[in-house]
Amino acid sequence: MERMRMDKRKRPRHATRLHAVVVCPRFGLFRGSVENLSNDGLYVRTHNVNMCIDVPITLTLQPADDPTARGCEVNGVVVHQDAGGFGVRFSDMDADCLARVAQLLAQSQPAAVVARECFAT
Repeated sequence: MERMRMDKRKRPRHATRLHAVVVCPRFGLFRGSVENLSNDGLYVRTHNVNMCIDVPITLTLQPADDPTARGCEVNGVVVHQDAGGFGVRFSDMDADCLARVAQLLAQSQPAAVVARECFAT
């Protein structure tokens, strides 16, 4: 079997301390924590949630260390699933949300790249 690298992000990711409330038409409402964020997407750490690839979702992002801070709502599509959580590519972001994500990125540190691998035949 050949190993394939699954990290397909085009922009650098940043470590974050964000809570996420996820709304999914197939799985309902659940919570997770955003492990890392980029201008194009994010990775949500969850427990016992198996998402399907290409499922559209809505996430409300809220800083973990300041529950009174302004959060933002983003739409995206699940593009990656593993035992620890799932990756989301953003879609349909308005200018206000783009600005809020840029602000969150400016307040965070670049994340160490951890290659996520799978086995392909």
